[in-house]
Amino acid sequence: MRNSLLTIGITAGDPAGIGPEIALKAMQQIPAEEARTVLLCRRDVVERRYRQLAGGLAVAGGEEELRRAGAGRILYHVPSEHPVPEPGRGSAETGGESIGYVDTALELWRRGAIDALVTGPVSKGLVQRHGVPFTGHTEYIAGFTGGSPYMMMYSGEYRVVLASTHLPVASVQDYLSQERLLEVIRAGYESIRAIDGGEATLAIAGLDPHCGDDGAIGSFDDEVTAAAVRRARDEGIPVEGPFAADTLFIPERWRRYSLAVAQYHDQGLIPFKMLAFDRGVNVTLGLPIVRTSVDHGTAFDIAGRGVAGCGSMVEAIRVAASLVRLRRAEG
Repeated sequence: MRNSLLTIGITAGDPAGIGPEIALKAMQQIPAEEARTVLLCRRDVVERRYRQLAGGLAVAGGEEELRRAGAGRILYHVPSEHPVPEPGRGSAETGGESIGYVDTALELWRRGAIDALVTGPVSKGLVQRHGVPFTGHTEYIAGFTGGSPYMMMYSGEYRVVLASTHLPVASVQDYLSQERLLEVIRAGYESIRAIDGGEATLAIAGLDPHCGDDGAIGSFDDEVTAAAVRRARDEGIPVEGPFAADTLFIPERWRRYSLAVAQYHDQGLIPFKMLAFDRGVNVTLGLPIVRTSVDHGTAFDIAGRGVAGCGSMVEAIRVAASLVRLRRAEG
């Protein structure tokens, strides 16, 4: 049963990283009337390391307590048998604790206690050292919820959706197909229209340098990418390309489009993080759950120092809340 309050679950990420700090800072900037924010973290991590940021937090030790809690900021206690970690000292234990926060949040979502999930930064390597196969939140959450995930990075000026996510570069071309590119174009078009509240124009980058240079470098973009663009345009989707990525992502050109489609992870994320690192949001499309995330990592080197910026987390919470409202309005 869904709660009538718009409730955003926020996982703390690795408890030895900056995740708890940025989540607590961001929650202070979200008015209660905008959303109820629920941080999933161990209580003693917050109280021993971030007490100065925890004023006014209600604490829930289980689902029923969460449902009875009112509007505002809530700490949902996720227990652990391990000692409270020192900031900056990530380990297999903190990796396991971080994925435990995600598992708890997904179960709360399944039971209707939260409406959306915002994930804090984790270390993939530490999660795997704990014994959990993990290539990223996107794939992990899809394994729980079902659906076909697409990763979109969003900011006010720059937006990019990825046709493939956490794959070795050597596997990208085999993974991509005309159908996959068409699905990504469709999902990106509908989502960016919903977020922006209006029409949208898309551009797609080629896979090969210079889109294959008329076959001199490769034929993928002539045979696959261009065919997907034609099919999308036949469906009424205003998408242009393929364009060479080394010119599409020049800022002045990129801003002409509501959304760019990149063929692989670094093709889209390098320019995005260069231009929108402190305010970017990772939005997972194609899943039954609304999920957003910060666009940065655990930053173990500055954890516990109180200097971590929370801009990306604030935007991730606000985008998640907007997407939930849109889904509710659509019925």
